[in-house]
Amino acid sequence: MRSQQPWYLFFVTLIFAVMSFKPLAKSGDYLYSFQTGSENWGSIALKGHLAYFGSDNGKLYAYDTDRAKLRWAFSTGDKVRSKPLLDQYRVYFSSDDGQLYALNRWTGEPLWQAQLHDGSYARVLPANHAPWEFDYTQSSPIADRANVYVGSTDGHFYAFSKHTGALRWKFNTNTKIRATATLYQDLVYITSWGGAVYALDKHTGELMWHYQTQGAIPSSPVIVDDVLVVGSRDTYLYGFSALNGTIIWKKALPGGSWVESSAAVGKDASHFYIGSSDAKLLFKMSTQTGDIVWQTTTPGWSWGQPVMHQDHVYIGSTGHDEPGWYVTQRGFLAVNTDSGDIVWQYQPNKIPGFVHGGVYASPAVSNSKVLVPDLDGFIHIFEK
Repeated sequence: MRSQQPWYLFFVTLIFAVMSFKPLAKSGDYLYSFQTGSENWGSIALKGHLAYFGSDNGKLYAYDTDRAKLRWAFSTGDKVRSKPLLDQYRVYFSSDDGQLYALNRWTGEPLWQAQLHDGSYARVLPANHAPWEFDYTQSSPIADRANVYVGSTDGHFYAFSKHTGALRWKFNTNTKIRATATLYQDLVYITSWGGAVYALDKHTGELMWHYQTQGAIPSSPVIVDDVLVVGSRDTYLYGFSALNGTIIWKKALPGGSWVESSAAVGKDASHFYIGSSDAKLLFKMSTQTGDIVWQTTTPGWSWGQPVMHQDHVYIGSTGHDEPGWYVTQRGFLAVNTDSGDIVWQYQPNKIPGFVHGGVYASPAVSNSKVLVPDLDGFIHIFEK
């Protein structure tokens, strides 16, 4: 005969089950952080459970978000502010040391590197005095099946072989390039600090069309439903016909501030999301008309590119403490895409300097987590 379990063991098991029960995290709950120890101005690339990001300490990291564990780190000679490009088993990124790197994304082992000829360039970072350069961002690589493309502060836009790093062609803008290019059909679109928008043949680098704005362009060009959306420090946001450069619409956004942010495509491409600067606003806009659907106040300078995922759009802001300026605060928001209502938010920690903290770079969003690159020296992970 089988012996029966003593009656009291049932209650002991039940008590342990209750004690070990963890309530499900809700959207916006803080989960954990990874410390880089230096300011994080670079956006995060995510593939499965592996996140890739750079930091001002000159390192590129591969981080396992499921295990909350560092996979590997690769050191360069200067700040890494570009967003890593993930392509099959490779990861590409540029550094302020003047190099474009290709690494094995599983191991961090170098495959090749190419010279961008701008390692000696000194950034003019945001400050409360002239020159008003606010040179804080970095051109990130993009790729098609054959080439990887990236801009440089030496004034050239480069196309390299994706497999070997050999130079295919280069195009001279005569002024630094800080924005990330975009590809559409057989064209690659770039912008320059000199205020120009260029469409180049991606195979040869031949100029197909260009348009001159009246301000520097750190904003990256983005294709949304055949419209090329570009912001400029001339205070205008532009919508171009992608193939011939005709202006479809030109909008002065509320507040009359620089347009630093880049567009993020909405669910159906009939709308996009973009931030501002001194206006401290996040906009949802119509792609074909440039009309504002809604606008939501951000705590501070919303310089970065928003990220749209399912029903939320995410954007950070940076702040400062200078008297006599627009009041700006550190922040990070998750916003409902339909209504513009803030779903959850947090205020980043304060750091020393004119920009006293916040979130500039774009987060990475999975089905369960939001990874935020904070200027406080941490990557913060929240429940999606």
